[in-house]
Amino acid sequence: MRRPARIAAVLIAVSLLAAASAIAAPRVHRLTLPPPPPLPTSLAVDEDEWTVIPSKRVVAAGPVTLRVYNRGMDDHDVSLVDAAATLHRVYLAPGASTEVRATLTPGTWKIWCSLFEGTPESHELFGMVTTIEARQDPARLHRPARRALVSAR
Repeated sequence: MRRPARIAAVLIAVSLLAAASAIAAPRVHRLTLPPPPPLPTSLAVDEDEWTVIPSKRVVAAGPVTLRVYNRGMDDHDVSLVDAAATLHRVYLAPGASTEVRATLTPGTWKIWCSLFEGTPESHELFGMVTTIEARQDPARLHRPARRALVSAR
């Protein structure tokens, strides 16, 4: 009988010490939210019959790398016009991949397969077109908090 009483007394003492330490510890409150995570500067683009699928729909404005994969059985290309009005057009054989580097300004960007453009057999007309959005990166605009409010509980 004495042993269960000792165990109970030890448990009560430990609980009281834990409660006392929790009350004495100050709390730190943030005055601002933590910075948002940075937007991606690269993405993968999968092409197939008859789709163009980007791995991300939103990227950071500025230099962006597109890793393009032709997963289809037909030839395709990837086309994109960047902020400098430079047409990026790269042809891909079935199973091939490439990287396209472009400078994107904030806004909506069209990525498409331009094969047979202007004809009834246009790959774009068959659905090989998508858009991505380039945004100003909020992580670059964030300024860290200068102070924290400390209060006792």
